[in-house]
Amino acid sequence: MQIFETYNDCFAATENGSIDTVALGSLGWARARMTADDGAAIEDGPIIFGHSERAPIILLSALEGDGFCIVMARAENSEVFEQFKQAFGDNLPDPDENGAITFFAQGHIVQIAQTGSRDEPSIRLAVGTKNGD
Repeated sequence: MQIFETYNDCFAATENGSIDTVALGSLGWARARMTADDGAAIEDGPIIFGHSERAPIILLSALEGDGFCIVMARAENSEVFEQFKQAFGDNLPDPDENGAITFFAQGHIVQIAQTGSRDEPSIRLAVGTKNGD
């Protein structure tokens, strides 16, 4: 499943306690370049990474230091989110008032949420830089 593979890539990109774009590059991810209408590069836009063999995208909160690696993925239907949750067994806490589930995994803060709409469901997975504890 591309979503789960991408989620694991976010762990690799945050493993050392800092966002690591080199780790993403070694896994086949490349930063998307944004341009203005006149063709000039936009340097202060969102930090988006794409993979030539996967549909999900990765958003980074920063290019280095503490932060989050966020997977954004379309889902075939709302059952995909339920299947993803089941991969964690019965170990997940209840969702918050917005439907997001926040927990710790392998020393990282993680948040998963079903996003999108009923007709076009999607999933957001955020993996924080590894806690040094």
